[in-house]
Amino acid sequence: MMIFFDESFRKHERTDVRFGVLMGVAIPEDVFARFQRDFYQICKPYFGTVLKEGHDVHGSDLLTNVTMRIQDEGGHSGHWSLAEDILNYSARAGIKVFGVVCFKTDFQSFVCSDETNLDLTFKYLFERVDLFMKNEFPTRYAKLVFDDRGRSTNEKNGRAITSFFLKSTVGSSYDSLIKTPLYGVSKSHNYGLQLADLVTTVAGRKFQGDRRVQLLWEKVHQMLYIGKIGNMNQSSLKVMR
Repeated sequence: MMIFFDESFRKHERTDVRFGVLMGVAIPEDVFARFQRDFYQICKPYFGTVLKEGHDVHGSDLLTNVTMRIQDEGGHSGHWSLAEDILNYSARAGIKVFGVVCFKTDFQSFVCSDETNLDLTFKYLFERVDLFMKNEFPTRYAKLVFDDRGRSTNEKNGRAITSFFLKSTVGSSYDSLIKTPLYGVSKSHNYGLQLADLVTTVAGRKFQGDRRVQLLWEKVHQMLYIGKIGNMNQSSLKVMR
């Protein structure tokens, strides 16, 4: 299982409170080639209008304030339509979404300053991925693929994540996850990361209080995973306030 992650940093429209969003999408490796082809075919009719052929899909480019205003006023936006087409396909394909929305100042950068103490944001995220894998794909392992954030951040997070998995009791119990995180570049036609980017943008607008994104958020919400821990349900999205 390949799980692609992207992040976004925003502030609430009314309160100006800052927060971070880290979202991931889970795509089985045995269907990833098909997913790549399908994603390209969805984008193809939009070449020359919304996208240049070969250019990335970025949520921030598709869901601009102009796009949101056009949609809110009942007009047609090709940018919105492409975002909607991608999310509709992803929901039909059974892709699952995981994430953390963090309003806590100490953790919302998603950068681990202490490699011996993994930030809570990542712990909550990995807990949910591990539950999903053990419930739904007990014979498989999850590969965690993060969007490249530069060498310094990658190294800090990579050391903290690997240390958590190998040295802590809780981390070692998440044995459905490959212990070493991977890093990818969305510009290399990595459509898994581009989907994660779009999902992150939708979640970011939702939690910043933008009511206009509700229709797209409902599609993302449909892709959340609900797992059982004892008699309790646990959502694959954790909100830290």
